[in-house]
Amino acid sequence: MIGASFVVRTATQDDADACVDLWVAAVATRDGVPESEAVRSRACAKFAAERVVLVVASESEAVDAALVGFALVTAPGTGLPDDPADAAYLSLLAVDPRAQGRGLGRSLLRAAVAEAGRAGHGRCLLHALEDNAPALALYRSAGFRPVGPVFPHALNGRPTRAWVAETAR
Repeated sequence: MIGASFVVRTATQDDADACVDLWVAAVATRDGVPESEAVRSRACAKFAAERVVLVVASESEAVDAALVGFALVTAPGTGLPDDPADAAYLSLLAVDPRAQGRGLGRSLLRAAVAEAGRAGHGRCLLHALEDNAPALALYRSAGFRPVGPVFPHALNGRPTRAWVAETAR
């Protein structure tokens, strides 16, 4: 169903709802649980924060092509109070489970970090679940490194850590 090549582009305002839907479905699949209104509400709040960039991926350049991934970067200070104050926050990154394993997450991550750098941010920060080995491998390979103590995730309580990478400005 999902092709081998994707188009990564800066999102339009119309893409936000589809991104939230994708996030809710991806979290449910990742965690093996039903879709959650709490996850949806939290994602909507992240989309309401001051945005640095939203990049999306689809199977084609067609205006009505379904989204298969996205990365949302919000302004410094939109994560947690203890986060580095100067780092743009990679708030959400999701890839449709049917499109995973094809480098799309890496492409979205690179595009998001590059855009944060072009927007003048020298560092990019994200929060990652400590037990999400595929995500941690992706972040390490992209130059992110763990910083600070482990803390409980706000919704599920699972151990989470902040990761930071330098951007190319």
